Formats: sequence, structure tokens, C-alpha cells
Amino acid sequence: MKFPPYPFWLFNSSTLLFLYISNPTAAEIVPDATLPVNSRVTEQGNTTVIEGGTTAGTNLFHSFKDFSVPTGRTAFFNNAIDIQNIFSRVTGNSISNIDGLIKANGVANLFLLNPNGIIFGPNARLNIGGSFLATTANSINFADNFQFSATNPQTAPLLTINVPIGLQFGQNPASIQVQGTGYDLSDPHPIFGPIIRGNTLTGLQVLPGKTLALVGGDINLVDGVITAEQGRIELGSVDGGEVSLNLISQGFTLSYQGVQNFRDIRMSQRSLADASGGGFIRVQANNLSLTNGSLIWIQNQGSQQGGTININAERSIKLSGNNPPSRSQTFSVISETIGSGNGAYIVVSTKDLMILDGQSIHTHSYDSGKAGNLNVSADSIQLIGFSPTFTFQASALASIAYSSGNAGNITASTQRLAIVNGGNIVSVTFSSGDGGNVTVNAADIELIGTTPPPILPSGFSSDSLGEGNGGTLTVNTSRLVIREGGITSSAYAAGDAGDITINATESVEIGSIAPEHPWINYLGASSRIHPYPAILRQPAVPSGFSGNVTINTPVLRVRDNAKVEVNNQGIGNGGTLRVNANYIFLDNGGRITALTESGTGGNIELRARNLLLMRRNSEISATASSAGDGGNINITTPLLVAFPSEDSDISADSLEQRGGSVTINSSAIFGTQFRNGNTSLSDITATGANSQNGTVQINTPDVDPSSGLIELPVNIVDPTRLIARGCPANRGNSFTVTGRGGLPPSPNELLRANNTVSVNWVTRDSSSRGAEDSSSRGLQEQIVEATGWIINDKGEMELIAFAPTPTSNGNWFAPLSCPE
Repeated sequence: MKFPPYPFWLFNSSTLLFLYISNPTAAEIVPDATLPVNSRVTEQGNTTVIEGGTTAGTNLFHSFKDFSVPTGRTAFFNNAIDIQNIFSRVTGNSISNIDGLIKANGVANLFLLNPNGIIFGPNARLNIGGSFLATTANSINFADNFQFSATNPQTAPLLTINVPIGLQFGQNPASIQVQGTGYDLSDPHPIFGPIIRGNTLTGLQVLPGKTLALVGGDINLVDGVITAEQGRIELGSVDGGEVSLNLISQGFTLSYQGVQNFRDIRMSQRSLADASGGGFIRVQANNLSLTNGSLIWIQNQGSQQGGTININAERSIKLSGNNPPSRSQTFSVISETIGSGNGAYIVVSTKDLMILDGQSIHTHSYDSGKAGNLNVSADSIQLIGFSPTFTFQASALASIAYSSGNAGNITASTQRLAIVNGGNIVSVTFSSGDGGNVTVNAADIELIGTTPPPILPSGFSSDSLGEGNGGTLTVNTSRLVIREGGITSSAYAAGDAGDITINATESVEIGSIAPEHPWINYLGASSRIHPYPAILRQPAVPSGFSGNVTINTPVLRVRDNAKVEVNNQGIGNGGTLRVNANYIFLDNGGRITALTESGTGGNIELRARNLLLMRRNSEISATASSAGDGGNINITTPLLVAFPSEDSDISADSLEQRGGSVTINSSAIFGTQFRNGNTSLSDITATGANSQNGTVQINTPDVDPSSGLIELPVNIVDPTRLIARGCPANRGNSFTVTGRGGLPPSPNELLRANNTVSVNWVTRDSSSRGAEDSSSRGLQEQIVEATGWIINDKGEMELIAFAPTPTSNGNWFAPLSCPE
């Protein structure tokens, strides 16, 4: 039998195709012929050895048509030891799939340039002595205007010996993806302990002190892990333009002044960017999302210092997650120090920041080093909700000190801040370190809702649960609204609570219909007994002092059982509560209080420039519950109004010791009055135990409000003081009108129609008017001065003179009282 004569070329092509399919690695790294000295590739078992290339000084250039590293294989750049930088480009049309090992000799930095895209699989690894940069740029730019281009791979007779200065991107650059198996982290002490790294090394990692950079279009990490201990991580997502490149001892830094538009970076499914050991992480994108436990993390050990996490997203940052199995996965961005060195700073800048599902941005100190500062700047900040698994873990911006090191300072600046369903901005100290200061600058602030039990309100807090003092809490805003939220500065042990200052240029409104809870609808500084002392290792009675509260705003509204207070439930004294406003409204159980358990009562200083109104069981109180004296209340307002039957009280009482003092400076007080004890009416009291009453001083004008009349002036105008005596007509004379009838009212009082007598003016006959010859003016006959007036029989007013007898003098002198 004869077989049909198949052409040899078909058999040969099929054989090559079969060989390619059965051994695809043979064509994974394919050099091109675009360099003066081309790259050479040889196979040695599972290793593809890359040699040759063009050398220019300490720079080595490689060029490939295709570059991929399959699972289980190694791409080995067998460079000379003195090479500092290896530049490799892909000029073909295929994506680089890296799922094996890339290594090089010596300390050379490795640049991988492929405009088609780069995918790092779950088995991708690096074994290089220098830094690593993967990019989907079109070219690498150098200082002498040379471009090492993957899209225009012209043969250059001499490649540059200069260092690179930038990455040039085309339109719509391709993406970079990092896949993996997620990080190996744990938190064996979920409340008081740091995050612990496991023994499994995964993902892309460079040597300590080096840079790992991914710069392209969209950057996606799916279970991906990138690590640069004590070094730098650069994640940049751009949409064209030039990214500047600066070489430093740690590798290189990137800047984006030459980029107009950016793309998106997504980290999902327990992805990790880790530059622990005082490193630096920079993320630059249009939109950034971290979901499902993904984490950006720097942890410093020993004396390692500082570092920075710098995140900039032109449009938005979203941190969210679902049902994380451990507390560490509720952190999205975290800086920790577990030694004497300070923690890394965190700087976040975007247009819209949204933190959901109990995710958070934290800085922590577990030793003597100070926790890093946290600075967030955005047009809109939203902190919403809590972890579905750990309901006490709310969406937050936080800095916490667990040992002798201080917590970091937190600054949040935005146009609109919405904190909902338990979200929080919080600074806490658990030991001898002091809490950090919290500063919020926002045009509009809303603190709304709580978490499920154990209830945590939405809001701001600065807490001390140890010997260290709490930090200050400052809010600068136009409008502050608290509905089921709270602003608290609390001390639960030996440390003092920090001060709270609210500066609101429009209004502060606190209150809503909600269940009674000590932290809901609350603004205050306190030293109080913690509701869970055993869990958080707190004493039964705190010994620290309460902080002070200052509110500056045109309008303060406190309603529906809401409280503004300073409070000490321990052995210390109460703080001072100051309100400077135009209007203060208390309604439906709204309270302003300065309470103590055993120390001296606190102080309340209220200044309402227009009105202080108290309605429906509202209260102003500086009361001591047991061993302490009552506090002091000082109210200054032109008008204090309460309704007698609504039981709105002002009190400086003490249950067991001497009553305090109440001083009210007001032009008018309606609906409340001093009484020796509390009644069902609206009262002003300073009651003490065993008749040790305090003092109530009410300073008002001598007016009986029930008469409905205004008080007449005490000092009646003396007309003789307003009339010049014996002045010639051509001197500086004046005519003073003191009123048309009745007594002149005080200039501070309204002119009332029924308090005056109207007298019509006498009209001068117009026919008697004549022209005046100015040339004839001179020293004229002395005019007799009017010294009184009468009502004639026509009901008209006439001026009359009772001239004194003058004493003759040889010379005419103007009296000293006459102006010249």
C-alpha cells in the first residue's frame, strides 16, 4: 500500500508545533535582533540562562520578542558582577506571564519593560541583589535624551551610560497583575498584641533596603503579596504621560508631575504591601480599593525609625471587606512600632474616602517608640459601619498606644465628614504613654448612629485607659450635627482626660430620640468607670481628672436627653465647661452639666449674647453626688427664659457637702427663680446637705417684668449743661434738642409711643425770610439765649429767656466754655 505523499513542510511544521505544545518553555524567552550586541538565551534544565546584551558603562541592555517565565522555571540574568542596572524590554505583542523565578547576579537593579502587560502568577519569585521595577511604559528615558523603547526598538550604535530619569507611557497603557495565595499573618493577642508574620514567604520580594515598583495602567493584586523590608514599595497607576525616576541608595523614587490622568489600583482577597522595618510605601492612582482583608503595612522593630505610607488617589479610596476571620484583616492600612523606634507616618489624600465594614487606618505603638501620625485630606470622608464578625471593630481612623510610647496625632481635613453606624476617629492609650491629639477640620460634620451591642456611637474620641494622659480633641467646622453619636474624651484609670474644643462658625446640634446610653447624643470630657473593666484591665474607680470642654458657636442646640458635660466619677475634681454663643437652646431633657462623684463639682461658664432658652425638663447643673462640694455656674446673657411648669432647672447642689454657687448676669429672667430646694417648677438652686447651702447671685436691672413698663432714666438731662452762656453770635455756637416731650429715654432702650408727649413744632412765617447780605456780617448785637420753654394757648412751644444780669467789663471776652 502506498501512502499519500504528504509534503515534507507539513510534517516539519506539525512536528515543530507538537514540540512547541509539548515543551512551551522553549519559546517563552525569545531575544530579538535590535541591539548592537543581542541577547543570547540557552536552556539548562529548568533554567533559561540569559547572557550577552549590550553593555554601556555599568548599564546592561537586553531586548526580547517574548519574555515569560512558566511555573517551576527560572529566568537567570547571568550578568557581570559590576553591572548596576539591567534594562530588559519586550518588543513583541505578547503579555509577560511570570510564574517562576527571576534572578540576577550581584547587586544589579532589574527593569522589566513590556507595554503589552505583565502578570505575576502565584508562584512568581525574585532573587536579585538590587531593586526591581516592572512597568508597561513604552520606554525608559535617560538624561541624554536617549529612550530605550519597546514600541520603537531602533538599533542604537551606542547605548547610554547614564542613569534612567523617567518612564514614558503611551495612551491606554496595559495593566499589571499580581496573583498569589494571600498573606501569612496572625494576631494571637487580638486586643493588645501586634500583627505577627508567619514563616511562609510568598509573593514578590526584594532584599532589605531595596525598592519594588509596579508602574503601569491598572494595577491589580488578587491574593498578591509584595514585600520590601526596610525598603520602598512604589505602586503607580497612570494613563499616559511621564513618570519621573530618581535613583537613591534604597533603589529609586517615583514622582508624577508629568502625568495628567491616572488609572485604578485594586487590592483584594488578602493582598499585602509590606515595607516593614522603617520602609516607605507610596500608592498613586485615580481610584484605590482595598477589599476583603487586603492590607498596606509597615511594622518597625527595635530602633528602626519612622518610614511613611503615602497614599494619593485623585478620585476615590474605598476600604471594605466581608467577614474577615481575624482582627488583623479589619485593618486596611496600618503602621506599627514594637521597639524604641517611632512608627511610620500615614498620609492619605483623595477626593472621596469611604471606609466600610469595620475596615480602618491605624497607627500603633507596642513599646517605647511613638506611634506614627495619621494625616487624612479629602473633599469627602465617610466612615460607615462595623465588622460583621467583630461588631466592636468599627470603621475608623485611629492611633493607639499600648505601652510607654505615645500614640500618634490624627488630623482629618475635609469639606464633608459623615460618620455613621459606629464609625470613629479615635486616639487611645492603654498604658503610660500619652494619647495623641485629634484634630478635625471639616465644613460639615454629621455623627449619626451606633453599632449593635456593645453599643459604640459614631463620633470622635480620645481615651486614656492607663497612666498616660488622653490627647486633646479639636473640631473646626461650620456645622456639627450629632444624632445618636458622640464626642468623648475619657479617662478610666490614673491618666487625665484630654480637653475638647469645638469651633463651629454656624451651629452645633446635639440630640435625637434614642435609647438612654452614656455615650449616645453626648459631647463631653470625663473621668469615668469603664463599663467593661475586667476585659480591658481597668480599676474599679478612676483617679484621673476630667478634661475641659469649650464650645464656640453662634447657635448651640441640645435636645432629646442629649448632654454636654464634664464629669468625674472618681476621686478627682470636675473640669470646666465653657460655651460662647449667640443663642443657647436646651429642650426636652437637654443638659449642660459639670458633675462629680467625690471631688469638687466642675465649673460651667455660659455666655449667650442674645438668648438662653430652657424648655421641657432641660438642665444646667454643677452637682456633686457625694463627698464633694457643688460646682460653680456662671451665666451671662441679656435674656434667660424658661417655662415655670416645665421643670427646667439651674443647680449647683451637693448631696452630702456644701452647695456651690450660681451667678447669673442678665437683663431679664423669665419663668424661673431662686428657690431653697428643687421643686416641680423651673428652679435656680445651690442646695447643700445639712443646710450648707451655696450662693445664688442674680444680677439684673431694677425692673419688675410683670409691670410691662420700661424703667425711667435715673439721671435726667440737665439742659443748662447743654446751653452756652453769653457767647457772641459769630462764635462756635450750637442748638441742642433734647426731645419733643416727656423725659428722655435711655439710649439703650426702645422709644415707646405711649411713653412720650408729642408737641407740634411752631412754623416760621415764610414771608419774614429775606436775603442776607454776607458782607454786612460782623460782630452783631448779642443774642439773648433761650433758657426755657412754655406751651402757649395755641398748644405751641415757645422759647423764653431768663437772662442773668451781666457784669460790665471794659473788654469783651468770650467765656471759656465758648468754642472758638
